[in-house]
Amino acid sequence: MKAKTIIMTTLATVVLAACSNDENNVINSGPSKATFTATIAGQVNTRVYDQTWNEGDLIGVSGMSGGVPYTNVQYETINGDGNFTISNPGDEIYFQDGNTVTFTAYYPWAEFTQDSPVIIADTRMQASQSTFDFLWSQQTGSKIKPHVSFTFAHKMAKLVLTIKGGTDVSYHEVQRAVLSLRGFKNNGSFNVTDGTAAATDDDLTTDWTFAGNTTETGYNAPSSKDDAKGTVAYTLILFPQEFSAPLPITATLTGSQSFSATLDFTTANRNAGDTEARNEWVAGRQYNLSVTLHKTGFTVDGCTIQEWDEADGGNVDAD
Repeated sequence: MKAKTIIMTTLATVVLAACSNDENNVINSGPSKATFTATIAGQVNTRVYDQTWNEGDLIGVSGMSGGVPYTNVQYETINGDGNFTISNPGDEIYFQDGNTVTFTAYYPWAEFTQDSPVIIADTRMQASQSTFDFLWSQQTGSKIKPHVSFTFAHKMAKLVLTIKGGTDVSYHEVQRAVLSLRGFKNNGSFNVTDGTAAATDDDLTTDWTFAGNTTETGYNAPSSKDDAKGTVAYTLILFPQEFSAPLPITATLTGSQSFSATLDFTTANRNAGDTEARNEWVAGRQYNLSVTLHKTGFTVDGCTIQEWDEADGGNVDAD
């Protein structure tokens, strides 16, 4: 059976190398298999997409041994409990000596080339958020401490818009409202080596409809309804980026009655502790906006940041 071996003196990143059983026997004491579990930002077994691991979620583990790179060994949490095992038996990672090894891992697993360790994503496809809900971690392990516990960091930004009805707007209309956002970049890349997620578009998005889109249904963001409160919350996963102007947001009710406002995230970021706060989406932050629709316009109340960081962003009025 093949195995992944780790034989070195100093490592900057994880060592993953295929070898034969004969090579394993070089170390008289025998190999010790590495095991992996995953947490995120201090919360056990959670992630951005839906706050829990799903059965069959995959992570990739990559690294370098003596200047020779080994990339993208696939591990799986079969039961969705955050305990990861090898996807392809025979590719297990074994410590062969007492040297400390630094492992690098990312989520979600994807194919990429060794020369270009990046994943390309288009965030307009919000119905497929799990394919660009990027997480990254780096952790050490050794033969005497073979269990590696990854603490994943959020590398994307998350925007949650909670929509509710105000003056003369029914809950039925709230559920059918068409919502659009523009003025930002949708396309980007995620570097699995250093965990950097960055927008790469040259042009800004114009009138991107993420709720009630009947033409491009894949653009519609996941949503959750609260019938008791009469609200619908939409969750967007987006590339971190800075804006040159506030972002226009538009809500269209039944009968084509439309209202617009602008969103500026400077205050929220300042309240999160940024000394030089900018109008931007910061990696690892969840921005919450409560939007109230009225027949005469709508209001955007209190942009806050929670779970990852927390801040109060003030109020925005629209007519």
